[in-house]
Amino acid sequence: MTMRQPKILLAGLLLLLSPFSVLAERKPVSAQIQLPHNYYYREMYLPQLTTGPSALTFSPDGKELVYSMAGSLWRQTIGSDQARELTHAGGYDYQPDWSHDGRHITFTRYQNDAIELWQLDLQTGKEVALTSHGDINIEPRYSPDDRQIAFVSTADSGHFNLYIAEIAEDRLTASRRLIPERTSTIYRYYYAPTDHTINPPGRPMVSTCVRVESGSGLWNRRYLVSRSQRARRSEKNL
Repeated sequence: MTMRQPKILLAGLLLLLSPFSVLAERKPVSAQIQLPHNYYYREMYLPQLTTGPSALTFSPDGKELVYSMAGSLWRQTIGSDQARELTHAGGYDYQPDWSHDGRHITFTRYQNDAIELWQLDLQTGKEVALTSHGDINIEPRYSPDDRQIAFVSTADSGHFNLYIAEIAEDRLTASRRLIPERTSTIYRYYYAPTDHTINPPGRPMVSTCVRVESGSGLWNRRYLVSRSQRARRSEKNL
């Protein structure tokens, strides 16, 4: 064997291994989330790009709906086969929620390696960013009086926690975590030691969320939410 042959073999081996080294250096998607097994929460919890309708919200009178499809928001009258595109930005729009007065849609937009909260004025078509800190903010829900928005965010800790904020004149203020973060002493394979507080559907005077806890499964927690007070009403193991 000549000296040239080992060099050729070595070059070929390096060429074969180079894709693996590139993969090893790839940064994780949504690095703001400080949790193990990013494939799990990314595929099972974060909003996904779909070719069909997903994450719909009904109008207050129940005659129309808005949904996410192909990265945009679409509006459609029930019983009609026609839909109108509401947003078409440089990012991907998901998880719309229709305000109770019928004037606005709040939604999430994945753009610039973050998921921020946005608000759409249905009369003017104006879109306004409600958050801009580079966190992962998802599942926004208007309060019954449209003065507050509840949402899940990785702000502060990198974990999924429930927040609530005042909304007025296209701005979010007084944002605060609604439930203290709790850490489990039980080892988890798919989850971090901290519990996840997710899924805040709105109800009159009540914000209901689901907390994923170790060893005991899902818990349903109800909180009375108003501008001046916050009180836990009930807790039930699901």
